[in-house]
Amino acid sequence: MGIEVRVLGGGGEVGRTGVFLRDSSRNKGLLLDYGVGFDDYGRPLFPEYVKPSDLAGIVISHAHLDHVGAAPLFYISTKPRVVMTKPTLEVSSILIKDMLKISSYYIDYTEEELNEMINSSIVLDYGSELDLDGYNIAISNAGHIIGSALTYIDTPSGERILFTGDLNTVNTYTISAAEPWPGEVEAIIIESTYGGVEHPERHIVEKSLVEAVEATIDGGGVVLIPAFSVGRSQEVLTMIASEMPYVDIYLDGMSREISRVYLRNSKYLRNPDLFRKALEVAHVVRDWSDRRRAFRKPSVIISSAGMLKGGPALYYLKKLADEPKNAIILVSYQSKDSPGHEVLETGSIADLGISVKAKLMWFDLSSHAGRRGLLNIALHYRGSLRTVILVHGDNESRDKLTKSITEALPDVKVYAPVNGEQILI
Repeated sequence: MGIEVRVLGGGGEVGRTGVFLRDSSRNKGLLLDYGVGFDDYGRPLFPEYVKPSDLAGIVISHAHLDHVGAAPLFYISTKPRVVMTKPTLEVSSILIKDMLKISSYYIDYTEEELNEMINSSIVLDYGSELDLDGYNIAISNAGHIIGSALTYIDTPSGERILFTGDLNTVNTYTISAAEPWPGEVEAIIIESTYGGVEHPERHIVEKSLVEAVEATIDGGGVVLIPAFSVGRSQEVLTMIASEMPYVDIYLDGMSREISRVYLRNSKYLRNPDLFRKALEVAHVVRDWSDRRRAFRKPSVIISSAGMLKGGPALYYLKKLADEPKNAIILVSYQSKDSPGHEVLETGSIADLGISVKAKLMWFDLSSHAGRRGLLNIALHYRGSLRTVILVHGDNESRDKLTKSITEALPDVKVYAPVNGEQILI
């Protein structure tokens, strides 16, 4: 008797997460996330294959494409049950439709399969439980983005397993910190994105960001904050509206549609009233007339895309880059191949002919737990924990987190599998 854990994606890499878990007493198992990554040319990369006939169901931890973007592939010929929270369902639909507009040539499913997935979904709320062919599933808040979930699985043979997806262990302006399920677990399948990094204290970063915005506005400048459409835009909007209610704030890009999802699912927010008030005072950009008006006087513009790979943020950057009194403030992770990374490193984006004279700044507002936060999840279950499996992290991050866990919990086995590797627990 035992539990087979097979890593389909996210083994030694960040992205395209997929984990197949099966109890040896059952013919079928659970698929935990099934995301998509992208190569250097923007082409989608999918996790390894698992037969649909082997699935008792699919559990999606949250709406980011690297955790859900490949899941509609299973709905070409079958209709497995898929479990997620309501905001995850709504945001996933928006993000996948947008991906299909850009990359449909490389993707084997269409919007029809996405709709089949939506129609096959079972919406589960925090604190709720569900049985899928003998696998008892319960979820709680993961603190990452709206609707993100820690998934707890009681297997038919009695093993208790936690799958974290992506998680954050600190409060933000919009989302409360991860809330571990009470009880015991014997194994944790945990993300390790920042397994070797300690993020700076959140309140210090927030204070510094607000001060930078305030200084730019006082100097007669405009602040552009390129931000991820899901999570970061809403967080920064709430922060600035709360701390500087006198400042004109413009919200542009896909952030507008995602913010409406936040309103519809406000019970998942740390402070629903605070976000509602922030959105009420913001100028939601609706057309090019609004877009041109946004930078005519000192203001804050929050717009996708967070890495400057596209979206209205590039338009604003071109308009604001040449004026030293303006500020470009990046608040999202910048991959090494992104224009955002290039502009931070060189002060320019060569392909677009943009040279930035405005102030350039980056603030760490990560929605992933750092080393200490990840370790604390393991320590929370130290009385019962026997196995930890590290996914969704590069080898350096996993090596450092492995060292931290083994030093703190020497009796716990820590695995850092590659894609395709199987672990028996």
